[in-house]
Amino acid sequence: MLYDTGDKSKIGSILLQKDTRLTEKLQRIVGIIAELLNVKRCSIMIVNPDDLTIEVKAATNPEIIGFKRKLSDVSIATRTLIDEKPFYADTKRRTFFKPLESSRYYSEDSLSIPIKYFDKKLGVINLTDSEEGKPFTVEQEVIAADIAQHLAPYIYAEQMKDALEKKAKKLEEANKRLLELDELKTNLTSFIVHDLKGPITTVMANLDMLSYESLTPEQFEYVNLAMEDIHKMQNMVMNILDVLKIEEGKITIYREETDIYALAKREISSLKNILSRRNIELTLKGDSHICYIDENLIGRVITNLLRNAIEYSPDGGKITLNIQYNENKKETLVSVVDQGKGVPDDIKLKIFDKFFQAKGETLQRKTSTGLGLTFCKLVIDAHGGRIWVEDVEGGGAKFIFTLPDIVIKEIG
Repeated sequence: MLYDTGDKSKIGSILLQKDTRLTEKLQRIVGIIAELLNVKRCSIMIVNPDDLTIEVKAATNPEIIGFKRKLSDVSIATRTLIDEKPFYADTKRRTFFKPLESSRYYSEDSLSIPIKYFDKKLGVINLTDSEEGKPFTVEQEVIAADIAQHLAPYIYAEQMKDALEKKAKKLEEANKRLLELDELKTNLTSFIVHDLKGPITTVMANLDMLSYESLTPEQFEYVNLAMEDIHKMQNMVMNILDVLKIEEGKITIYREETDIYALAKREISSLKNILSRRNIELTLKGDSHICYIDENLIGRVITNLLRNAIEYSPDGGKITLNIQYNENKKETLVSVVDQGKGVPDDIKLKIFDKFFQAKGETLQRKTSTGLGLTFCKLVIDAHGGRIWVEDVEGGGAKFIFTLPDIVIKEIG
């Protein structure tokens, strides 16, 4: 019985065929093994880690291909896997294994060789029915073990490929489902928000008319509070709609020459009622400077940052809105400083994420869509600028954004 480099090369060339499935390769190899070792029956069983079975993938008897054993069963194949060494079964040993009692063998002996790759138990090669009816020899065992060692890396690679493909498919299905859910959420949000615009406008108009009536100071205070909250609600609705539009690429940046200082001053005036009620002092610092920006969107960015500062500031606190121009970097820098609790380092980046809300009483707002700062980031990104938050010495937060003179990025 000869097993030389020619036989190894033949098996190797089969394993290296790119367009052939592993089961087809193994089917050709069992024929080579049977001929080489002078046995009538040979099969290769492979472990299936998904259902914890060992299955016949190739055999000289095609009828048994697909036959499975549970790894928990008592069988020659599982015993070989457990021991991780060749298992020789003579007449006495074979009667112990029930699965073999009803099988029809021409000989009294069988030999199973484990297939393993390092510590991975991959399967077994089964040999039965020696052509000459003699017991298996050490030479046959050595040759079969060498072939098993040759097969191991290819079988392991195939199992890893299958596992990765299954995981990729699961991830693809999960991602598809997430996209469907995200689209459903977006559509539902859009429908709800659009339906809210009408009632909000009506309430604002009625409150405005009510403010011209003869009211007691207490009644006037109630109307002002209602106006503040309805404006806040309107701002939330606009943020939601515009975030959705920006993400879908359905909003265009309409740039025009704008005095950023005058714009900031105008946005501050729209907040005078809430500033007065909270006794918060808001100071605007800087000089007039012309920027080429979308006046409406940048105005809302400023308002969002100011509302954010007011939300976190204590009554009687101070807020500073500062506008500077950096001649070297050719950009305008706008900052809003408050005297609130500040922003922890671990959420300084997350705070601009969609629907993000900080946990804990020190930061979480009672009423928020979680989109105000997201809107700010999307708009500033669209203008080619940057936005971030820093700590303030002595407490508080400083939100900063830049507006470069050169147009870097534009939505539309």
